[in-house]
Amino acid sequence: MIILGVHCGFTLFNHEPGAAVSINGKIVSSCEEERYTRNKEAWGKLPIYSVKASLKLAKIKVNQVDLVVSTGVTSKNLKSKLKKFFLENFNYCPKIKLVNHQLAHVACAFYSSGFKKATAISLDGFGDKKSGLISEVSIEKGIKKLKFISKKNSIGNFYTMITEFLGYKTGDEYKVMGLAAYGRNKVDFSKVIKFDSKYWKFKGGFYSDRQSPYLNTYSEKFEKLFKKYKRKPNQKINQLHKDFAASAQKVLTESLIRIFKYAKSISNLKSKICFAGGVALNCSAIKELVYDRIFKEIYIPPNPSDRGLPVGCAYLGSLFFKDIPKKLQTPFLGSFYSDGLIKKELLNNNCNFKKISNPSKVAADYLSKGKIVGWYQGRSESGARALGNRSILANPRIKNMKKILNAKIKYREEFRPFAPAVLKEEAEKYFKTLGHQVPYMNCTVMANNSYAKKIPAAVHIDNTSRVQTVSKKFNKKFYNLIKNLKMKTGVPVVINTSFNLKGQPIVETPRDALMTFFGSGIDVLIMGSYVVFKK
Repeated sequence: MIILGVHCGFTLFNHEPGAAVSINGKIVSSCEEERYTRNKEAWGKLPIYSVKASLKLAKIKVNQVDLVVSTGVTSKNLKSKLKKFFLENFNYCPKIKLVNHQLAHVACAFYSSGFKKATAISLDGFGDKKSGLISEVSIEKGIKKLKFISKKNSIGNFYTMITEFLGYKTGDEYKVMGLAAYGRNKVDFSKVIKFDSKYWKFKGGFYSDRQSPYLNTYSEKFEKLFKKYKRKPNQKINQLHKDFAASAQKVLTESLIRIFKYAKSISNLKSKICFAGGVALNCSAIKELVYDRIFKEIYIPPNPSDRGLPVGCAYLGSLFFKDIPKKLQTPFLGSFYSDGLIKKELLNNNCNFKKISNPSKVAADYLSKGKIVGWYQGRSESGARALGNRSILANPRIKNMKKILNAKIKYREEFRPFAPAVLKEEAEKYFKTLGHQVPYMNCTVMANNSYAKKIPAAVHIDNTSRVQTVSKKFNKKFYNLIKNLKMKTGVPVVINTSFNLKGQPIVETPRDALMTFFGSGIDVLIMGSYVVFKK
């Protein structure tokens, strides 16, 4: 059966809308609205472009869809709004089914993993009036809900409060995570959160149940208690701010350790766990879960935040028709632009370019010479992180490369780290992965001291790296690039950061790539079978 999973922005609180198509239980496309509208996270937007793109990639028309599945089961009149959306934009509306937001996160995490059975956890800000869900899931028996986490006990909302209090906006939580490495755990949050025998409870009055995403999540009570740590947007960061971030990160990490242990205590499935929801993006906390080995295996999908909800919805729709959900074979499920379309865009913009026969080899040559390369290949990846098809690449051996990338390419805060991509077979040599493969860049690990010296630009101040392991099967062209770089430098590692500028979504079209290339300090752009120059 053909299922269209969607996540919509019918209110300003909905973000990261998108669409995904499942055919007989297999996810064949997954597209994010922000990539097409160029509005990061696309708050309050409807998934018009992502639905069109997902259907096109699946080679189907809307009247071939057997079922549309959306989150928002607690939203008033959502089904009628969805019907109107489809009729107005597609002149046809398939049958619609609504599911729980947290259930869709769990479905995305488990069914994409390939596990036969596992415990699964969802944790985020909130969705469908809950902030999390603990479940037992199996291919044979489906999803058994064990425990919902209430909105008032949202650990995701806690971290968002911290983010906004430090002068950033909702969605910038990763900045706090990066800043935390520079601070000390000195701030006492015991008046805000209390750990109990299960996991945690928040005390009342600190979270503001705002009526708009443009208002603060923290209350006057919270502001009064932590006044000296507050930072205004663009204010210079001081040690108090760093300590506040570090202490909040410690609370989040402790919270995850506790809820993983609690989940294990109430679940009959104690070996493997799947984790999704926006909190699962906190790769620094994930490191502690991996090293603590509460569960033997942890799986986090490439799109654990609301970007993955359409995939979860598509999986749940498959179950409705008794199709068996299939493991996610690749994260590269977005739009594709042929060499013909790329060449047309280059000619239309009067670019200086030439065709090349081996993009991986050419890119490695530029990287070995210290050049920064824009890398645009194949279908775009799902999720917030570039995984080797829409990437800015750099040589990690160059000590000041982090400073160059932050200042001249990404135009972002100088403290923020960059992630290394490493050949799968050499990962354990450079990083303490404990044998885990991390193809989706969803976990930081400690760098091995003897090898960390060889890649100074890819190791954070706390000696960690948000590593991506790359296999030939996962991404042949990107794998060959790193292998060619190793042949030239002796190091099988490349800095891999998303192909975008600060505040923008990852590039989608060839034109987006050109605008970012010419609007930044990237030295050369390799797009499909073409290399593009600035002079």
